[in-house]
Amino acid sequence: MILPTKHIYVQSSLLGVGATLLSLLEEEATVSSLWNRARTLPNIKGFDRYTLGLDILFLVGLIRFEDGLVKKVQK
Repeated sequence: MILPTKHIYVQSSLLGVGATLLSLLEEEATVSSLWNRARTLPNIKGFDRYTLGLDILFLVGLIRFEDGLVKKVQK
């Protein structure tokens, strides 16, 4: 479920959820304000998948949490 397969579309995988969240993160945001923007999207499907998507992004080093805000890592 982390990666897409022939039975799981990219949008339904956690990698796709992370990509969606990364596209919503134009500027730094709190976890709850980002959730308010993402909650209506069909591939998010709930708070558990939202947090798993954030976890994936954090583990691969694309976001960081600083001063209560989620920020994109600038490379």
